[in-house]
Amino acid sequence: MNLRMTVLVTVLGLAACGGSPQAPQTAQPATPSEAAVAPSVPVSTSGDVTTPAAGARPTQTLQPGPNVTPEGVVFNYKTPTAAKKKIYLAGNFNSWNPSDEKFLMKDDDGDGMWTIVVKLAPGSYQYKYVIDGAWTKDPYSPGSAPDGFGGQNGQFDVK
Repeated sequence: MNLRMTVLVTVLGLAACGGSPQAPQTAQPATPSEAAVAPSVPVSTSGDVTTPAAGARPTQTLQPGPNVTPEGVVFNYKTPTAAKKKIYLAGNFNSWNPSDEKFLMKDDDGDGMWTIVVKLAPGSYQYKYVIDGAWTKDPYSPGSAPDGFGGQNGQFDVK
């Protein structure tokens, strides 16, 4: 291939991917969980768990399920009704404790979106929500794994 043809192929290749020789592209997140918007809300910290401060709302809505952010993993569970419930987060990060008060999710504004922020080290995690005592798989979990009881756990990775 001659020099003119090499330059033409390079320019066409850059144009096809949206690039240009003068303006380098910034890297984009590879997965939706990495692209999650970090909540810009005040937080209160208790041990390894960080929970949103009372009445605090993210400036942009996060998706249901686990959202990996710089502040930690934001777990959101949307109930069909805003009825008062007790929803705990249980997983391999808290020894599957279904009633650990540090993992009690909150719905401060009563809109049916229950939230908790958990600081997790890089690794692979499995979890379920415990809603009024009933173990429930997150329908928005990015992955699944057998729970050992004929059901499925939600599964995700923190990188």
